[in-house]
Amino acid sequence: MAKALFLDLYELTMAQVYFKYKPDAQATFDLFIRSPKRPFYVACGIDDALNYLQGLRFLREDIDYLRSLAIFEDSFLDYLRDFRFKGEVWGVGEPEIVFAQEPILRISGNLIETQIVESALLNKINLATTLASKAARVVFSAKGRGVYDFALRRTQGEEASLAAAKYSYMVGARGTSNVYAGSLYKIPVVGTMAHSFVMSFEREIESFLAFAQQFPTKSIILVDTYNVTEGIKSAIKVAKLLKRKGFDLLGIRLDSGDIASDAKLARRMLDKEGLIDTMIFASGNLDEYKINEFIAKKAPLDAFGVGTNMGCSLDLPYTDVIYKLVGIKEKNVSFIPVMKLSADKSTLPSKKQVFRKTGQKGMIQKDCIGLEGEKVSGKKLLKKLMAGGKRLYHERGLDEKRSSFMQKAKKMTEFIKNVDTQRRYPVSISKKLSGLIKDMKDNLQKRIAPRVLFMDIDTQHDFIDKKGKLYVRGSEKMMPNINKLTRFAEKNNILIFSSQDTHTKDDPEFKDFGPHCVEGTPGHKKLKTTILKNHKVITHKKVYSLQELRSITRNFDQIIWQKDALNLFMNPNIITLIETVFADKVYIYGVVTEYCIKIAVEGLLKMGFPVVVIEDAIKEISPEEKKRLFTHWKRIGVEITTTAAALKSIR
Repeated sequence: MAKALFLDLYELTMAQVYFKYKPDAQATFDLFIRSPKRPFYVACGIDDALNYLQGLRFLREDIDYLRSLAIFEDSFLDYLRDFRFKGEVWGVGEPEIVFAQEPILRISGNLIETQIVESALLNKINLATTLASKAARVVFSAKGRGVYDFALRRTQGEEASLAAAKYSYMVGARGTSNVYAGSLYKIPVVGTMAHSFVMSFEREIESFLAFAQQFPTKSIILVDTYNVTEGIKSAIKVAKLLKRKGFDLLGIRLDSGDIASDAKLARRMLDKEGLIDTMIFASGNLDEYKINEFIAKKAPLDAFGVGTNMGCSLDLPYTDVIYKLVGIKEKNVSFIPVMKLSADKSTLPSKKQVFRKTGQKGMIQKDCIGLEGEKVSGKKLLKKLMAGGKRLYHERGLDEKRSSFMQKAKKMTEFIKNVDTQRRYPVSISKKLSGLIKDMKDNLQKRIAPRVLFMDIDTQHDFIDKKGKLYVRGSEKMMPNINKLTRFAEKNNILIFSSQDTHTKDDPEFKDFGPHCVEGTPGHKKLKTTILKNHKVITHKKVYSLQELRSITRNFDQIIWQKDALNLFMNPNIITLIETVFADKVYIYGVVTEYCIKIAVEGLLKMGFPVVVIEDAIKEISPEEKKRLFTHWKRIGVEITTTAAALKSIR
């Protein structure tokens, strides 16, 4: 069973927010390698990832621990108690040759479940891909000579040592020194002797003889503890002894010094004595670069034991795998592609496929990343691996994966395998994906632009019509500007909040202001030109849930909130609505300057929102009071402008 708490805390804190605000949201994430620090990568760990997803459960002790942190709500913890991954996974087969930016896994499902699994998936794919990619480079550098994993003692713990053995074998290493890995994965195990073994005997040759007599068919003698030349001579003597008994010395090992020169010396000495089949095995801080040098110098080395540098991927100890949201679908809304625009960290949007084109003899030539369903020539690399949280196929055995990789390796052009290559394998972006990226970049700039909110105060017949119950003298003259603002908002997707005075026949407020804006009367209605077709009326008689209010702000162009008091914030929903929108600037217009406009301006300032009053789109009763208010507002940070100036600045 997967360890559910094997995740970063922020996966759970985000999930709790999703649980509260976006419980029905569906999402798609891509897992891919961000930057091409290697000329190629071998994507591995896919099966481990699928097993993790299928077995993911929060146990009672997990829930108890999370409750002890005192940061999670009980309802969310109850949700986790029954949590299962039920999503869909597309991905490449393991192992697969991949390149930067190409999706390795595509995870789709409920936003909560796709978010919670991020850290564990990255961990599993990172370790496996890092080790497999490094080992493949080492194997390629050996040009067909044997490579063996000697990394156990330097890897970061037991799990990493097993992974080093497993994934190096998967990409072509011939065995490992790790006996536990051999037992678990049925990998051939190999071993020679240590310098301490040689030094534990009084004479070097005695150590060689003891070992050879104990393991006459498997002896590889370490010859450089004291003096390489003398060590080789002693090894030859032991080899002759073994030959008289019907055995052959398997090989000698060089672990230090000038290995290339020593190997040439050893080969001459061995061949001179007829030991042409005795192999020369090299070890000692080897990697693909050193092995490549040995090959270039024509060093007669037959096999390599590679430890720290391969098992820890010393030059690049991690792969820059990332897990990014590429699309989201809210309830009753179609799938929306998303992308990140950060410098050097931009991502590719939407559900994608990788198309691989091959040439003569099946050699891979170039890849193209396209949209799912797009018609692009080439073999599709991403297959459906999981549906409804269940794997769609059984994991292949290690030897089968190894064989698969060896076949794929034959289809790689030599420049990709070359240790010192400066060329990059061509990976292009399809026409449709390129078009989507361009369109999205233009649209996403709007996301980060300051958000503007228009607040239309009480533009109703009883205040603006000359026959209205509380007609504000001259208010009809501001209506052309208010109409411009309304049409501008409609055209530019600016949300309008509109207050609507709404009273009953015997409202107590009438003692001070007289009857007006009684619900159902003509005077209660807003002027038609101030109403957008896609609007929603919020009554003051009901308290809406946060989810309902968030949905309303997303789905309507205008929200008309009713109020039965002078203070427009008396509608129990308005403050939450304003905070939900969280505008960078609020433009206020309507009537009356000394009353509802004043309350709106000063209330918004108190909430911390920048306010702009559109002077030629409001109307006062007393010019003196207007002058006093404007002086005060300017002093406390309110911006005063005109309709024309406001529309120009917003553009």
